[in-house]
Amino acid sequence: MVSDSYGAHVTLDRDVSELFPFINSAVEGSIYYDSPAYVHFDLDGMRCALYCHDVVMAAFMDKDHALRFVDRLIAFLNGLYEKREAITPNYKQYKPLSVLDIYKLLPKTNCKECGFQTCMAFAGALRIEQTMPEQCPQFARPITEKAVYPVYDDNGRMVSTIEIDIDTSKLKSDQEKYEKHIAELKTTLAEITEEKQVLMGEKKPGIPTTLTHREIEVLKWVADGATNAEISDILAISPHTVKSHVIHIFNKLGVNDRTQAAVWAARQNII
Repeated sequence: MVSDSYGAHVTLDRDVSELFPFINSAVEGSIYYDSPAYVHFDLDGMRCALYCHDVVMAAFMDKDHALRFVDRLIAFLNGLYEKREAITPNYKQYKPLSVLDIYKLLPKTNCKECGFQTCMAFAGALRIEQTMPEQCPQFARPITEKAVYPVYDDNGRMVSTIEIDIDTSKLKSDQEKYEKHIAELKTTLAEITEEKQVLMGEKKPGIPTTLTHREIEVLKWVADGATNAEISDILAISPHTVKSHVIHIFNKLGVNDRTQAAVWAARQNII
């Protein structure tokens, strides 16, 4: 059985628009609309659209349910007004665009580079702020962007905001040039460093150098001409362990004998 549900419309005796930013901040999931100015939010499971002098609510079981909720809403608004000094207002307003308006800005190729199957799907996600314009590689650059600045009262409390249009296209272009130049410098520096290491014998392509601390100790004594038995006595480890270390060293360095290992160690300044 499907129960009937009812909506209600109430006219308020004063302008409550000053509470919109506080509701937008205090009530999770609220949306503060721009034009006309109103805030949409849920209270105790009831949907409310609060305008300057009116409130539209749904969905109620009957008239008594609606009347009881009006009392609850009035108490909520009065309590919010009393606590407003302790709440940081959120002046961000939602200015909805249609999906078709956003779609006009897209390439309409359904290239999927944005992660969505179609440009229309991307436009729908962008409208409800589930993605960003930058996710579309072919999204047009904005002509201007808005910077939102806070306005504070004498007590340091934010009371409003001011939007200023800023032309950021040149800034972004310059930033891209700097980033490209830095990337080129890093590549050049890496190439010079690699060439220098090869010329100085400090790096041999294909030779791993991930020796453990113990293997480096063994290698130092190998390069010094010590036998496995002597290394065993010096490091207080078994001859079998020394032999295993020497084999691992040869394999990691790609050398065949103790002399080649000693030459490698000298080039690496290990000895």
